[in-house]
Amino acid sequence: MKNRFILSHFFYLTSILSLLFCFGCGDTEDEQDVINPAYHTFLDAPDDQSLQADDQPLQLTARLTDIELKEAEQWLHLTLKDWTNLKDEDWEKLKGEDWVRLTDAEVKALMNLKVPPGWGFEEADEALRKKHREAKLFQQFGNIPQLRYMVEFDRTWGGGIVTLERAKQLVADMAAMYFLFPGADNQQSFEKMRNLLQSIIEQGKRSLEKEELRLLEQLRIEDPEAWVKSMRAFFIQKHGDTPEANTIIEFLRKLELNLPRADNECRSYLTAYNAFYTAFKIRSTYEYEYYAMFEAVDQLWPIVAEGPLRTLEKFREARAEGISFYDIDWDDN
Repeated sequence: MKNRFILSHFFYLTSILSLLFCFGCGDTEDEQDVINPAYHTFLDAPDDQSLQADDQPLQLTARLTDIELKEAEQWLHLTLKDWTNLKDEDWEKLKGEDWVRLTDAEVKALMNLKVPPGWGFEEADEALRKKHREAKLFQQFGNIPQLRYMVEFDRTWGGGIVTLERAKQLVADMAAMYFLFPGADNQQSFEKMRNLLQSIIEQGKRSLEKEELRLLEQLRIEDPEAWVKSMRAFFIQKHGDTPEANTIIEFLRKLELNLPRADNECRSYLTAYNAFYTAFKIRSTYEYEYYAMFEAVDQLWPIVAEGPLRTLEKFREARAEGISFYDIDWDDN
């Protein structure tokens, strides 16, 4: 897919379309870089809370649902102040099925534990040193939900793949850390984790959209009339009920139903496509839109360049044979 729209194609199309438009100079909107999570434990010394880089990749281990993504977005929209003012029950909502919970008896024991002087430097036993750190923090702050959450999170997660649920928990961990130790470093750490959560949500949305578009494409093959209705709903949901969206919808409808299209409709379609996809610097995620752009150009100025012409022919062949545009073999010449 990516290989076929090579540089020569781009220059060919832009040279033709320059007859219609003056292209903008906006930056290409690349997919947002995925931020690798910074693994950290609150048990580090409170005056040194800088995050260390983690080698674990960001992955979606299971297909996310629209409900899961919308629920995660509710947490994403909270400010740092909102996070630090969460109620006890809100902290509980963030704890997953694998959560390692502290018992009230454990907390009481930590608050009553006698911690020897110099424990942070003298103890060789890491488990004991960790226990003493937990005790010192509970003795300093009391049994508050933020600290309890941080201790439990530290016991629950030892690193690894960051899922949507884990990303929410990481944001909460950083918010709790900031509540206990407010400062620029912890605020920055919170923002990094929130950016990570946003990246996972956006990745999940793209995945759902691709799945929806494949289903939409299959419907087009099986029932063009039903496809027109579903495609209209999809575009209005994505772009809003705007003149540009309706222009694209109407052009795609006429193209698929083999209805005549006037030259001015081709120009209007290309103008709308250009408005949505930043002067053709961004590919439409819906292959039929992309195909329609070639048809509109070809009607106005017949395509003769080998690369773009071959692309148009491949689309036409797939359409005639009832093959999904997402299943075209672009390497087959």
